[in-house]
Amino acid sequence: MLAPLPAPNGLPWGMAVLAAGLAVGEYASRTGPVPGLALSKVLTGGPVGVLVGWALTALGLALVGPGITHLCGRLLQAMRPGALRLLAGRVLMEEAGRIGRPLGVVCAVASGAYAMSTLYTSARPDVGPLTTLGALLVAGCAVATLLTAAVEARYARSDTTQALLRLGAPTAMLRCAAAMRAGALLAVLGPLTLAVGELAALPLAG
Repeated sequence: MLAPLPAPNGLPWGMAVLAAGLAVGEYASRTGPVPGLALSKVLTGGPVGVLVGWALTALGLALVGPGITHLCGRLLQAMRPGALRLLAGRVLMEEAGRIGRPLGVVCAVASGAYAMSTLYTSARPDVGPLTTLGALLVAGCAVATLLTAAVEARYARSDTTQALLRLGAPTAMLRCAAAMRAGALLAVLGPLTLAVGELAALPLAG
């Protein structure tokens, strides 16, 4: 039986930074009302503490990414797993350090986008072209970094994949394992991203 892989050590620190960011944003929102809901106005007229809270929240999500990815791998291998779940979980645990941080950054960008969309539900956003271009650039860079890390991870385990194929493992099984990994990450990180987005929007919703 394979020995368990050590978990990344950034999960407790990431959770602490994430909680601190949400707390700072909530505390700073009580210093005064934010004039308007447009992103440009928030950046220029909102309390500085709210922006600091958002920055800490994004940093916290980036830090917890590897730990949560490793945890997803552990969960897949829990409760008498079969060969498919063992394979999917083991790969997630091995790739936690490589894809976890970019995945956390993507979650941070997604939570920020969700928070802003929540603020704009009752008001028409006054977002200029430069703000839109900047947001698209940030989101594009985050997704590109994640895709690059995924390609590097696939290349790194190419020898293992070829060995499994030589041993007779069906290609469909490898594809199912990849889909299971993606599903596990989405099931854990999706609700977390939405919850952080909701909590990050609370300081500006009032």
